[in-house]
Amino acid sequence: MDPKVAFVADMLSELIRVDTTNPPGNETPAAKLIAEALSGAGVEYKLLESAPNRGSIVAWAESNEPGPSLLLLSHLDVVPANPEEWSVDPFSGLVKDGFIWGRGAVDDKLSVAVMLRVFLDFVESRRFKGRLIYAATADEEMGGRMGAGWLVEKHPELVKAEYVLNEGGGFEVPGKRGSVFLVQTAEKGVYWFKLAFKGSPGHASMPRSGDNAVLKASEAAARLASRQPPLDVKPYVKLMLERMLESQGVPAPLRVLLTSRLGLPMLLRSSWEIAPMLDAMLRNTMAPTVIRGGEKVNVIPSSCELSVDCRLLPGYGEDWVRGYIAELLRGISYELKFIHTDGATESPVGTRLYKAIEEAVAAESPGSRIAPYMSTGGTDSRFFRSAFGSKAYGFVPLRSDLPLKELFKMVHGVDERVSLRNVEFSYKTTRKVLEAFYSQ
Repeated sequence: MDPKVAFVADMLSELIRVDTTNPPGNETPAAKLIAEALSGAGVEYKLLESAPNRGSIVAWAESNEPGPSLLLLSHLDVVPANPEEWSVDPFSGLVKDGFIWGRGAVDDKLSVAVMLRVFLDFVESRRFKGRLIYAATADEEMGGRMGAGWLVEKHPELVKAEYVLNEGGGFEVPGKRGSVFLVQTAEKGVYWFKLAFKGSPGHASMPRSGDNAVLKASEAAARLASRQPPLDVKPYVKLMLERMLESQGVPAPLRVLLTSRLGLPMLLRSSWEIAPMLDAMLRNTMAPTVIRGGEKVNVIPSSCELSVDCRLLPGYGEDWVRGYIAELLRGISYELKFIHTDGATESPVGTRLYKAIEEAVAAESPGSRIAPYMSTGGTDSRFFRSAFGSKAYGFVPLRSDLPLKELFKMVHGVDERVSLRNVEFSYKTTRKVLEAFYSQ
């Protein structure tokens, strides 16, 4: 194995063995592993804690030649893992059957290790221009406000960059006429809210003796689940869809039909494995997730709360939510309160970094193309797009040596793992991205 690929694989295994489950996070020990590698290479860095043991690490280098600033961004924390559900210890970093196993193997400690090696390569060779920054942060899995968000607010001088390369994309979608690698250029906004319903108590042995608030919440949940907001096709989502259909060998006339207002509903009802993800990229979504009401089994509940995970496309906000809910829940009295809001963010297609990703994919996977992709979840890219106007892209390149459905399922599920082949591919392609970026 190439020594630099071995470095990435070893670092990934070591990082997985540091339990950074969030909550509570405890990212500082993982940040110290990164600090050791940076110190060994003589690179300047800062390890900063937003709270005790909530460490993020930032390193940087300046070139004598003028050029753009580029941030290589990743996160150290992971979601919980129940060992009883896994085939291996989720915090073992075990290498077995050609894979590195453990929580964070894909999301996002692979990126931490890959970007560290690439950063060190370019700092050691001085093959870059302008300012090159590396950051591995805390708290992304719980919203990032103790990690990337905190750095942007409290230490902008360290992390401000024109371009950001982050997680959120990079996976391969194979096709009959070549693969498509998705590049995250946008992400939906998060607008979580609660609906509060009031009724009046009564004895449950006489259901009509009170006004049951749980029934009102249940009716609201049923309406939210049975009715969907209209389609709104953003240009980059349409481009992604066209390229993916082309890669599947769909003839041009049929592609035109399937991407039209008439054809999209048929496509979304199909068995295509990306149909659920595509549906969420083409409309605002609202998913009832938590319901709380009632105190005793024999008392009609007089109050109930329904929590809703709402994700909005760029161009929508709180006013749209209030108007949509007012129409949807006509005839039901309620109070709406937002509990978390983060607006949608997007970056343009065709920039210097986007073109570098395109060139790297063509070099490392001949016959493949890239396509813009809108994440239905959130990443730390939003902080940099909002605060600095950074052109941020999600791209952690991965070949499809596991079915796409399995990859999506295991990232926050069980038996998360990445092949050693993909460790090598991810490192070499990411390095190629920077080579292409600095050659322009």
